[in-house]
Amino acid sequence: MYSLAFPDMFTTSRTKLYEDREATLSNLKLLLLSFKGNLLGDPYFGTNIHKIIYSNNTQILKDLIVDDIYVAISQFMPQLRVARKDIDIYGDGKNLYATINATNLLNYTTNMYEINLIQTEEG
Repeated sequence: MYSLAFPDMFTTSRTKLYEDREATLSNLKLLLLSFKGNLLGDPYFGTNIHKIIYSNNTQILKDLIVDDIYVAISQFMPQLRVARKDIDIYGDGKNLYATINATNLLNYTTNMYEINLIQTEEG
């Protein structure tokens, strides 16, 4: 699988691409960090994670985030097989991370992906 190397995807002579695990990680970041309703033509693409994160902290907040991630991956990334129990959320005080253990159905490899859910820019 290939994916555009966002945000530095163009050089003077060609387009930069990610392959395999890097492509899947890039696609996961784009999916999970996109707001629902922002993609023209598919208003259901993305997640409501940012709305959930900044709501009042309750006992079920972690479960709501995990459910939103699980549903988004199930709907928009058919090349990944993930179980709800394989998604974990943790914070370090300033950031909120999701770790996702998933099987890539293109080559049947299992990988762990870690994504900063409140990341605002590439870095």
